[in-house]
Amino acid sequence: MIKLIVGLGNPGKEYSFTRHNLGFIVVDKVVDKRRGKFTEQKADYHLATLRLRSEQVYFAKPMTFMNLSGKAVAALLPRLQLLPREMLVICDDFALPFGKVRVRISGSDGGHNGLASIIEHVGGDDFPRMRMGIGPQPEGVTAEDFVLEQFKQEEVDILDEFIKLGVSCVETVIYRGLTDAMNKYNGL
Repeated sequence: MIKLIVGLGNPGKEYSFTRHNLGFIVVDKVVDKRRGKFTEQKADYHLATLRLRSEQVYFAKPMTFMNLSGKAVAALLPRLQLLPREMLVICDDFALPFGKVRVRISGSDGGHNGLASIIEHVGGDDFPRMRMGIGPQPEGVTAEDFVLEQFKQEEVDILDEFIKLGVSCVETVIYRGLTDAMNKYNGL
């Protein structure tokens, strides 16, 4: 059962509307939709606690910047008395087409520095993740430049629906489980 949702991104206004911040954006939307607030604001993370399914579900945004996301996660898990498999990590993925969502129970970092940091800090890749497609990466543009760019107009036109899809997927994970979420969203 998932008890912690971690949205990956970078703190700071200059990053707020970039592809790399989709995890932050989706977590913010879920918390806003449930009229929650990030009441715990530590140096390494911001944390919201919501009562869902008759129990507490935590929503976190690491404030350590993407490449050090594992530092925040490693601080949160023992504090909340959770195992990595009880956490869902939301991140961008330029290997997936823009607007697609994929949920996995575990797996490699796939070249994503935030996931790599979490894998390193928690000692393995046995945690669920929801990847949100931002691809394809254009030729001649580095991965770092691409993920830190603002959304292009053609992406903005469908961004609201994409974020709603991400929110719906998170809610399915929380209320119906990972298997149902994978069955419902991985084929879209």
